[in-house]
Amino acid sequence: MIIFTIFRGIRWDTGTDWEQYLHVFQVSTLENIFNYTRNGGAVNMEPGYVFINAIVKALGGNYTIFLLLTNLLVLWSYYKFSITNSKTPIMVFVLLMFSTQFFPVRIGIAVGILMIGLFDLSKLSVKRGLFFTFLAFTIHSSSIVFVPVFLLGSRRFKPSTYLAVGVAIAFLILAETPLFKTFLTTISENIGFLGDDVAHKFDNYLDFDITKKGAVIAVGGMINNIMFITLLFLFGKMIDKSLKESFSKENEIYFTFLFNTFFVFVMISIVFQGDNMAGLRRLQNYFMFAFPLLFAFFIYRNRTLSPNLSIIFNLGLIFYALFRSYSLFFGGYPEAHFPYKSIFDFFF
Repeated sequence: MIIFTIFRGIRWDTGTDWEQYLHVFQVSTLENIFNYTRNGGAVNMEPGYVFINAIVKALGGNYTIFLLLTNLLVLWSYYKFSITNSKTPIMVFVLLMFSTQFFPVRIGIAVGILMIGLFDLSKLSVKRGLFFTFLAFTIHSSSIVFVPVFLLGSRRFKPSTYLAVGVAIAFLILAETPLFKTFLTTISENIGFLGDDVAHKFDNYLDFDITKKGAVIAVGGMINNIMFITLLFLFGKMIDKSLKESFSKENEIYFTFLFNTFFVFVMISIVFQGDNMAGLRRLQNYFMFAFPLLFAFFIYRNRTLSPNLSIIFNLGLIFYALFRSYSLFFGGYPEAHFPYKSIFDFFF
């Protein structure tokens, strides 16, 4: 954890939106916490994010100190989340590392804070979860989308696996129809309660021009969604069997919450598919933690039940790590990640 914290924290001019967030740090003060506007726009930046920038500066720190501290927080949340929620914490930690931003910015910090409220899911605390979701909201307002999912998902009700998969397939088909696009447009006109930033992005990314997203990207997105739906089915059947074999209140809370959360994760991918809606698909970050836990348990369970097939499951884990590594570093803005540069390249 310490090695990754240092690697992430001493970077310089590396990572997406580098100049923008460096500028935020430079101009943040304890006086403009509630009225700082990013890029001179009309929408105020979330006060929690401005505050942590301002407080680091007030205590004499620079931007590298800010990066080290925020990355330590995020990675510690991954570590603690892994050891309190899984018997294979190393596997879960690795999967978490490759399931979201490698160089976290605002949304990455918000996800880390949100996950603190989810330590020990077998004893899920609604009050604790909502409190840390509120703290995450002060970092990135889009985290408000987690609230209804958290409240409904923690009700210990797992829908039928076949029903969940059927709904996902139905939306996968509907997503390509004009009616569904009209539905999304209507939502964009009434989504202000999620915050001006989310509403603005929702409206901006509602671009259905196939010539812009390209046939290759469209096909790739379809394959990705089919893989998610397949995993939804496999995870659902695995959970059904696990609950029958060892039913307890703790297991029911743990598995049903994860399945419900992963279902939302899959649905966001389906509804906001295509490169042109990647900004909205970032909402998946708030639900991504379910995948590492379910995937790790799936590998561990099947490797235990079928030792002779363990090499296949290990290869599946390796393949996913390689696939996500490529997506994280080369899928969006490779020039923002390569070559890696640190403070030593610029100041020594």
